[in-house]
Amino acid sequence: MLVKSIMVSKENLTTVTPEVSIKKALELLNEKGYLSLPVVDGQKFYGAISKEKIYSFYFEKGEDKKSVLEDFTVEQLLRKDIPTIETWKEVENAVVLLESQKIPFVAVVDEFEDFKGILTHKAVFQQYTQVFGLNKGKRLAVIAFDVPGQISKLARILTENNADIISFVAVDPESVTEVKEIVVRMKTDKIDKIEEEVRAAGFKII
Repeated sequence: MLVKSIMVSKENLTTVTPEVSIKKALELLNEKGYLSLPVVDGQKFYGAISKEKIYSFYFEKGEDKKSVLEDFTVEQLLRKDIPTIETWKEVENAVVLLESQKIPFVAVVDEFEDFKGILTHKAVFQQYTQVFGLNKGKRLAVIAFDVPGQISKLARILTENNADIISFVAVDPESVTEVKEIVVRMKTDKIDKIEEEVRAAGFKII
């Protein structure tokens, strides 16, 4: 799946420009209930401004509240190390960035480096939920030996029992062990019969 499929587009974002006062940025953060905001001017992405950064600056510098809010701008406090990713890249590439760095989001840009939106932790988790079909249908998790034909064998049993497959996922498909875990979500009123046939075919249900 591509980044552009699950990103939050800039049209649906609250952003601030670098020259905006810290007071205005903090008002927007509180009003929207956000912890951070993208800093954008036109098509150019500059970074992010966060409550954490604002509060840290206030306590570290010992400035009075009025001075911090009115005399400083977003440009002076923004976080510039937010990574960017192109719209056509696979979501997995963005997940690596979100996982390896303490960042609120990854900025999404096009081939001209124009800002298009952001990819958040929430968007990734929602996609994960959809892929695994969580809380939908019946769940079947099996252990299968890592030999050719196992997935097709399992799929055939489900098809023959008219199961409507919602998701079919091999967990940790690159594992070096000789067995694989396969998790299936399906709509069926024959789950007991399916489990019986799956066991008879040599799978272990977990």
